[in-house]
Amino acid sequence: MSETRTAKTRDRGEKLCVLVPCLNEEDLVRRTVKEVLQHADRISVEVEVVMIDDGSTDGTRAVMQELCTEDSRCRLLAHDVNRGLGRCVTEAYETIEDDTWVTVFPGDSEFVFAESIDNLLAARHGHDVVLGYLYNPVVRKLSRRIASTGFLKLTKTLYGFRWRSLNGMKLYRASAFKGIHVESGGHAYVAELLAKAQLRRPDLRIAEAPYISRGRAIGDSHAIKPMAVLRAVRETYKGAKDVGQYREKMVRRYHEEQERGEQPESFFPPPTRD
Repeated sequence: MSETRTAKTRDRGEKLCVLVPCLNEEDLVRRTVKEVLQHADRISVEVEVVMIDDGSTDGTRAVMQELCTEDSRCRLLAHDVNRGLGRCVTEAYETIEDDTWVTVFPGDSEFVFAESIDNLLAARHGHDVVLGYLYNPVVRKLSRRIASTGFLKLTKTLYGFRWRSLNGMKLYRASAFKGIHVESGGHAYVAELLAKAQLRRPDLRIAEAPYISRGRAIGDSHAIKPMAVLRAVRETYKGAKDVGQYREKMVRRYHEEQERGEQPESFFPPPTRD
């Protein structure tokens, strides 16, 4: 691939790591990664693609290895045993520099990368996290929209969140979530991760921006199957329970620092200036 850049001037020092988690996406992962790489030269940050094979039993890993050989901007993290979406993504943070911007772009080729990442990057200035909300929900089947709406209402009730969406494309500094352990699996991990990040840093600056979906090209989403819905509810409550314990830990730490006369470094934001 030519090293000639057609993109706008690169923002000095800024990098974007695109995580592509896959489980048996042999037929789609190449198209997904190529979509990212084709747009990478048109944006103002340096792009790296980190493909994660989460225990695939088909030819997904072989395709990923081919992509790494073809383009130096690609690298592979491989798990022989399926660890689940939350664990494989959060563990990948430890391989990324703190100041790097991160987005998760699933290997099923459902999202439109170019327009979505442009929207998220445009909203990043002055923020640590940009949460994406689906701009064209009509592309999804009614059953999936109903399941997604119910899941969002559950997480908002448990955590008090006010954002339009949690599960979808998003953009954030690696440091915002690095080092946070999550107990919940599946898509429930996002709410738990965000809640703990806010408890660790209540001054975390969060924005919202739209992302675009083209719908699934092959097969249907597993998220709307009855057992998957029940599992999501169970995992959400598991995450909320652990967040409650984490909250108590952070509150105790704050009071202990107060008693020692120390200035809290991360639990509360600095005093508001007049």
